[in-house]
Amino acid sequence: MLVVLTTLVATLLIQLGYFMWKVSADGQPQIGSAPALVVAKALVTDWRWMLGFASTSVGWVLFVQATALGDISLVQPLMSAGDLLLVVLAVVFLNERMVRVEWAGVLLTVLGAVALAMEAEGSQVTAFDGMRLAVLLGVTLLLGAALLLANRRSRQPEVLLALVVGLCFGAGSILTKALTVASAGPGQSIMTWAVLLNPLLLAVVLANVAGLALLQAAFQRGRASVVVPLQLAMANAITVLAGVVVFAEHITLLRGFGIVLIVVGTTLLQFKPASVAPLPVGPNG
Repeated sequence: MLVVLTTLVATLLIQLGYFMWKVSADGQPQIGSAPALVVAKALVTDWRWMLGFASTSVGWVLFVQATALGDISLVQPLMSAGDLLLVVLAVVFLNERMVRVEWAGVLLTVLGAVALAMEAEGSQVTAFDGMRLAVLLGVTLLLGAALLLANRRSRQPEVLLALVVGLCFGAGSILTKALTVASAGPGQSIMTWAVLLNPLLLAVVLANVAGLALLQAAFQRGRASVVVPLQLAMANAITVLAGVVVFAEHITLLRGFGIVLIVVGTTLLQFKPASVAPLPVGPNG
């Protein structure tokens, strides 16, 4: 149960950070158009973005600890439960309306999270297949590059960007699990020199930094309640695949059912008729 609690706290903090980034995104120079230094200065001087960064950073540390406590094929999908917090915040504070299919997505995501919580157990992974890890990451990189190229002609740029964000964060999650397996061991603390000095840590940071930059770009181009569910669905898919192929994790029927519910639920959250617009903002906010 410790892995479940650690994961839920991690995802709540990360989603709170995402929300703060979405709130600050509209007033920021657009990533990809403005000079990088201008964008960086605008971000670090915006207290909302910095608060989001702090919340996300603490959540990420807890996520790393969760990967040491449990299987990555359990932890990553369970992280999607925090997506519900972002949806609620987007509806309440960003005036984004939800339709029935999106509420169905919320219900399926909750049921999936409950199924995964019932399946929670300590991680038994003590090694991984380095060659398979390299191949999977290579395919992920190529797919991400292809999606970015296709995004130049897309009428919904936030959709493809969200998928690339999911690939980045999924790769980061996979590398994080590899890092904890190689340096910390099942259930051990991540705050060790072995973890901090492992070269995999740099790869983890690069994957997550790329994901954060693209996430900010996606937020500037679309709704938070579309971007985050899509990236989570992609991150879940690639991470579960790695759990089986790279880390030889056993996917039970209950875990598989929970994963499917979460992936379907978070995917449903993106479907909204074009006629449904955000609620008008009143004179007081």
